[in-house]
Amino acid sequence: MLSGRQPLMETSDNNATTGSPAPTSSARRSGRVSKAPNKFTPDAPVASKRKRNSDNDEDDDDRDNDDAENEAPDDEDDNNNASDDDDDGSETAAEEPRRAKKKKKTPSSSSAKPRKPATKKPKTNGDVPGHDQIVGHLPSRPKKAVRLAITRPTDVGLYADIFASGDSSDKVATEWYHKYQADDAAAVTELVNCILLSAGCDQQVTPDDIRDPENCSNRLADLQNVYTEEGITEYPLVAKSKTTRSFRDLLVGFFKSLLTVLHETDMLYKDTALMENIARWVASMSSSTLRPFRHTATTVALAMEAGLVEIAKKLDDRVSKMTQQLDAEKKRKGKNRERLAVIEKNLKEAEENQSICQAQILDFFDTVFLQRYRDVDARIRCECVEALGGWIWNLPTQFETPEYLRYLGWMLTDAMPQTRLESLKQVTRLFKRDAEKLGHFIDRFRPRLVEMATKDADVGVRVAAIHAIHILKDTGMLEPDEIDSIGRLIFDSELRVRRAVIDFFAGCVDDLIEGKVEEMGGSDVIDEVLGEEDDDDYSSPRRDWISVKCLAELLAAYDAQLEEEGSTAPPRGLDIAVGMVQAVAPETRISLASQVLYEKIDQVKNWEILSGYLLHDHTTSTKSKSRSKASRSNSNEAAFKAAVAPEGNEEAIILEILASAVKLGLSPNTEDGHRRKARTDAADTAEESAIHLATNIPRLLNKFGADEKTAVMVLRLEHSLPLDIFQQLRQDSTTFSRLLDEICTQFDRHVDRGVLAEATAALLHARKHDELQEITDSKIADLWEIVINALRHFDKNNELSVRGNMDPATITGLGNILLKMSKLASIANPTEFLEGGDQPAIELLIKIVHRGKLDVVDETLDDLEDEAVSSAVSSVQFYFLWKVRALIGSVQSRADIPRDDILKLNSLRQDYSRNLIWTLSSRGTNDELRLFSTGGLCDLHICFATLRTAVGQQGSQGAASPKSYSDLDVLLEPIRADLITELIEIFDAAERAYAKCLRRRLNEPAEDEEPVEEELSDDEGGEEEEDMTPVERRGKELRLERALCELAGKYVLCILAKMLDQGGRLRKRMLRNQSKLGGNLKEVVAYLDEGRLREKVERYTNKGRKVAKGVRKGGAAAAAAANKGGSGSGGGHQGGKKLSEEIVVDGEDDSELSEVELELEEDPIEEEAEEGGEEDLRRRGLAEEEVIDEGGEEGEGERMEEDSVIGD
Repeated sequence: MLSGRQPLMETSDNNATTGSPAPTSSARRSGRVSKAPNKFTPDAPVASKRKRNSDNDEDDDDRDNDDAENEAPDDEDDNNNASDDDDDGSETAAEEPRRAKKKKKTPSSSSAKPRKPATKKPKTNGDVPGHDQIVGHLPSRPKKAVRLAITRPTDVGLYADIFASGDSSDKVATEWYHKYQADDAAAVTELVNCILLSAGCDQQVTPDDIRDPENCSNRLADLQNVYTEEGITEYPLVAKSKTTRSFRDLLVGFFKSLLTVLHETDMLYKDTALMENIARWVASMSSSTLRPFRHTATTVALAMEAGLVEIAKKLDDRVSKMTQQLDAEKKRKGKNRERLAVIEKNLKEAEENQSICQAQILDFFDTVFLQRYRDVDARIRCECVEALGGWIWNLPTQFETPEYLRYLGWMLTDAMPQTRLESLKQVTRLFKRDAEKLGHFIDRFRPRLVEMATKDADVGVRVAAIHAIHILKDTGMLEPDEIDSIGRLIFDSELRVRRAVIDFFAGCVDDLIEGKVEEMGGSDVIDEVLGEEDDDDYSSPRRDWISVKCLAELLAAYDAQLEEEGSTAPPRGLDIAVGMVQAVAPETRISLASQVLYEKIDQVKNWEILSGYLLHDHTTSTKSKSRSKASRSNSNEAAFKAAVAPEGNEEAIILEILASAVKLGLSPNTEDGHRRKARTDAADTAEESAIHLATNIPRLLNKFGADEKTAVMVLRLEHSLPLDIFQQLRQDSTTFSRLLDEICTQFDRHVDRGVLAEATAALLHARKHDELQEITDSKIADLWEIVINALRHFDKNNELSVRGNMDPATITGLGNILLKMSKLASIANPTEFLEGGDQPAIELLIKIVHRGKLDVVDETLDDLEDEAVSSAVSSVQFYFLWKVRALIGSVQSRADIPRDDILKLNSLRQDYSRNLIWTLSSRGTNDELRLFSTGGLCDLHICFATLRTAVGQQGSQGAASPKSYSDLDVLLEPIRADLITELIEIFDAAERAYAKCLRRRLNEPAEDEEPVEEELSDDEGGEEEEDMTPVERRGKELRLERALCELAGKYVLCILAKMLDQGGRLRKRMLRNQSKLGGNLKEVVAYLDEGRLREKVERYTNKGRKVAKGVRKGGAAAAAAANKGGSGSGGGHQGGKKLSEEIVVDGEDDSELSEVELELEEDPIEEEAEEGGEEDLRRRGLAEEEVIDEGGEEGEGERMEEDSVIGD
């Protein structure tokens, strides 16, 4: 088989040299000779034979890989091939399919062998009838040349040689040169046709077209019209394929090699008509209105320009060497005139060649680059920028001038990010080599570079601009304000930007350190003052403190600059009290910067240095030393201490850096890549670090606990403390006890919400470990005693249920006590403390909730009163949650529940519910407390609804007595029906407020619904929003959207738990505008649409949720298991109900829904089967899912979900 290919290879070479395919193609297209197809038929297998011969030494596996890799170019060329005969006569067009069929049916060896690659079944988007597909093969990992599978039966000659022969670009260029020597017109025709084929055009030019240069534009216009009529949308340079880049590389590489061959053979200088003819066709195509022509020709022109630049560089070197030789020869005493004449002749010839080459370079630059660098196509502009950067890099003597550099600067303002990015890449490369020589360019475009680094919309562009500016900083070509602008990016919200600028920022810190060292007298003076440093002694002065001081100083300066520019203050007051925003911001500027500082600066990674610096007393007076004899060492020591002493808010900044560094260094969730290897090598090192941190936190609280801001930062250190160390080291329990004492002291001392939130989180973290829970609970009990005594003191002096009977200071104090109670209630079970005493504290809290009833507006007291009430609501809500949890535990353990306890709890529930209703009903507008009280009312009923599920599960198991828990029915009272109208009004107001902010019009109410009280106006509220910044407006939108979605979520949970809206009015109202106000509200309200909910459940079930051990087709077994699980219910009304079904939709997080169990119970009184109730779900075979949720763990459910996805 291999022996039969070589003659065909030779035939192909002969045909390619003596008979160009261009005339043949022209004859077939004109229709002058009916035998034209017979001439052309042998050429198709020839091209295939050449390609197969070039690949015959590759493995079959490589060929298979190449088929899949190159399928997209095949598709592109096949599509082009389908329309390559549009200009033919009808007879030729009709003959083409018959020719193709003959090729398929001919049993001859010449046609049978090329068809064997088709057995590999290459993937194509579609085949054109009547055309063979000959798939080219490439080695999967080529080492030298890359070939593309783009050959077709009609692809022969130069195009096939470049992309299918497997030969190098130099060899193909040399072969073309030999063809040119044999027949110049045919060779140039083949070259132009190759460019046309590269543009996806099957039409060709003839040698007559080449000999008529004046008709070049007209001929290209004809080809363009035919190409446009074919409707081709893709061409090889932009085809979506893995080989697109290789196609471009091969195309560019050939034309560079062609220029090299013409230079080495002097044809570039002797036959100037050749380059003029090629340049005319290429330049004309590059100005075409058809993008495939324009793009391909521009790529070719830029490649030829690059080749000419490389040649010009060689000629410059040759002229320089010859000039040196000539000068040296002239200086010799005994001049050799013959040698001198030869050198002068060669020098003159080289200079003439140089001038010709430069003229051609300028010609391509003027005719192609100047027109295409501002092309409408971003790809073309990007290639122009890339090419210009290469020219400047390779030939700086000609191109590294302001005349050419300005184009790189102009492209920095391009509209497309990829063009700006490419321009930055080229500029950065030039800066690294010749920044000192580009002073004029840098001065002109440096402001634009700074602007791109700080304000560009694309993160990748910003990162590239930062790298370019960093080079300018190292060369000292940045202004101080520009350095500050880039340095402030250490606070940027984008992690990629912060990581890109960290080297720049670290350089700024090093410059500051260098200047401070010089101020103190140099390194020798510092060494004399510090002496030998002990690596483990972090409390004594050390050289690292200079770095810490400079780091804090620079961060403080940049932070102050950002504050001067203006920034929104963190929200405080009632917004935080009602949970509209987080009380403690998760990230700040300093914490964002610390994430990357930890990776780069050693003093930050070694956080013991920071703690030692903070604990040192920098305010020590030097008077005692001044009384002794003045010595040089004392003065130097005093100068060192003064230089490293923190100023202003630098200590607060270092504290925040310390908190972030400890979190990154000690947190168990931290990747080992950020952790010091010394800390992970031995377990004792981790223990020492934990003990060291636990010892330092109380000391830091003693020093910085008085200020709220610094206290917050120190308390955050406890969150990262690995408390399991104290479980292992029993002797260090005193250390942990001292730590808790300081935390509780901060909780008792401060009223700042941030401090209380951090202290609460610290106590929660301490209770996670069983060994430390007892000591933590004892500290929490002490705090409960303090706040309850304070609350009783307020009760003795004031009536807690009456609003407006306290002065601002008193109501503020009451609000602080209630806030602390709400925080403590969230840590551990507070029922023991709230139910103790003659008058339990829970009753006092419920009385305080009544203060939310608004009778008379008082602007000076209303906000303070509402804050106090909101804290009381939170405390009472936690109380009921803990009580319900205890009741569920009793039900699950089958313990008896005293009836008196149930009646007492129900009395508290009724009083609390009544006071909430007073609060929300007395307010005419949706203020924060009205929304919070409405949500609290819903949460109260949702909480008690979970008891129904617990009782039902016990009854289904047949183990618990129904009589034991019948008293719990009094706690399952739904929300009163007469409140539906008011709840709808609250929802209406929240919905209208959000719609007004978005300037959207809501749907009109249905005929059976109440009319809208307030018409929505597009101009309403416009005056208020005109004064708002975009950030403030966006913040308002988010707050209103969150308030609406939270309210809707509460309603949905209540409705699904059958604690609200038995008549369906609220459900219908909520569904009215579900698709008008964004996707968040739509998804929340979607749970009310039972039809859609059934579809989701059905779709989820059909995905293959496995029963028990994950058997995919186990529907019958699941149904049997469900029936078995429900058999214990019996037929009684209380204990005999079917199991409540927990609906899990599409793998969404049901952590919130699981609290209510989303029970869809069968009620004999209400006929809801037709609306998709439980009966309808049971008919569809969905009832067995309760058994899955009941018997399996959460992790198993997730595994079953993954199995179902994989199974699909």
